[in-house]
Amino acid sequence: MHNKISQVVIALLLVVFGFVLLLSNLNIISLEMSWTWGNIYPIILFVIGLKVWLNALLKKGGSWIIGSFLTIFSTLLLLDRLGVFEFSFGDVWQLWPLLFIYFGFSIFLGRKGSKVKIEYDSKGSSSNKLKSKHMMIGDHSFNEENWKVEPMDLWNGVGDYRFDFTRAFIPDGDTPIVVRGWVGDVKMLIPKHVPFRVDAKVKTGDIRVGGQKADGMHRSVEYETDDYSMATRRLTIGVDLKVGSIRIEQV
Repeated sequence: MHNKISQVVIALLLVVFGFVLLLSNLNIISLEMSWTWGNIYPIILFVIGLKVWLNALLKKGGSWIIGSFLTIFSTLLLLDRLGVFEFSFGDVWQLWPLLFIYFGFSIFLGRKGSKVKIEYDSKGSSSNKLKSKHMMIGDHSFNEENWKVEPMDLWNGVGDYRFDFTRAFIPDGDTPIVVRGWVGDVKMLIPKHVPFRVDAKVKTGDIRVGGQKADGMHRSVEYETDDYSMATRRLTIGVDLKVGSIRIEQV
């Protein structure tokens, strides 16, 4: 995962560097900048901010507030050094409106403690370890014929998930499926003969599970089939979205 983070940072730096060179070639900005400490520290702040921000987005520590602030602040300093407009270190107070933005996002995203948590029988599971997969943008479908169901911990920034368990091979034991994301829809089709339990939460959106419905803000639904507790083959599902729709149907 650390290698992936490093690759993302390097890729973004290359994009920024190429964009700056393009603007320079078009005579929009000037690269005639001496390599003094006053010109170097904004670059250091930019790299640190980007790293902290990405760590937060990828759920590997860090802080999206600190990371985004350092990235924005250092970008403004760099634009000043490139002659786009004037902005000095002392102008940091002009960024005070960011406090409202961060406060609003904090309310919208909610506290960390509200995240969905599932409990499952690890001894009866086909695997004791959940396979993690984190993506920023994209749709994901699990609907191939006879696809194997394995313990999964999935996170997606923006995108939809489609699970068709009627076409899947579901092994014996308790198989946990965790899906988290910011914006998107989650739809699951589960065979009627497969017991399951669901803990679904959404900040803004709607939930439809086993005849239960909930829509609006800060909604949650817990549902369990009658034969779940005694089943030797079952699914334990957790879904947590910021904005979106959750549909889980038995067919």
